[in-house]
Amino acid sequence: MKLNKDKLKKQLQKSQELKGKISTIQQDKNKNKKDKSKINKTLIKKIVAEENKKKDVSDDNLTPLQQKFKKKLAGAQFRWINEQLYTLDSKKAYKLINDKPELFTIYHEGFRSQVESWPSNPVDIFINQIKQKKGPIVIADMGCGDAKIAQIFENDKQKTIHSFDLISNNKYVTACDISKVPLKKNSVDMVIFCLSLMGINFIQFLNEAHRILKPGGELKIAEVVSRFTDMKEFISTLNNMGFKLLKKNDKNKMFVLFDFKKLDKNESNSKKNNNSNANNENEKVLLKPCLYKKR
Repeated sequence: MKLNKDKLKKQLQKSQELKGKISTIQQDKNKNKKDKSKINKTLIKKIVAEENKKKDVSDDNLTPLQQKFKKKLAGAQFRWINEQLYTLDSKKAYKLINDKPELFTIYHEGFRSQVESWPSNPVDIFINQIKQKKGPIVIADMGCGDAKIAQIFENDKQKTIHSFDLISNNKYVTACDISKVPLKKNSVDMVIFCLSLMGINFIQFLNEAHRILKPGGELKIAEVVSRFTDMKEFISTLNNMGFKLLKKNDKNKMFVLFDFKKLDKNESNSKKNNNSNANNENEKVLLKPCLYKKR
């Protein structure tokens, strides 16, 4: 019996020693996990910091592969913003851009990149036409982007340029929804839409152009060729709104240029409609969204 008791004591001691070793090993493992966790968090912070630094690095300091991925990412962002601007009404687009102003910068950087591949930029055509105008003239540039027209004629006292877009990124631009601009009725000589009939309510933009134009005032439109489902119907719609087509230039493979005149009351067609009876479905039929394919 004594022998058995001695054996039991020894086994109990060994068991306790083994438990102690297991406990020590477990504590060491937990400590290692905590240490690894700390290391991972530190590493993540370093990676984030490095990525933030890359944002400030010019393309010249990037590898060809990094430049390729950066360009691809920028292209994807541009396509998404572009789709939103063409498929939302202007009120929602205004909120979208003003909630996240950086979207406007991304969009216009992408837009400039697209236009660089075109034979010519329609805004430059409009600028040359304005240069030929003599005497004082008041112009509303609707959807002006960086307000290039206003910048070109900044020191020309004969030319007053009102520039409107969803957000103001410089001193020349007034931020607003261009379906309702802060100008008086019959107050401008020329309204320009340079690739800016975006949004499903673009008919309201044209109605606003009619409101602010003086009788006999000019409406100039540049729009992407592929957007038109029926160009004759587009022109007919503007005729019914109180505009007369003076000239159409479709020689450029990328865009079409239109020159309209606002009719006075005596000239105006009886079908004239300033209250936009055309609904959104009709607007969509007249001009399709200009969406870019994924690459």
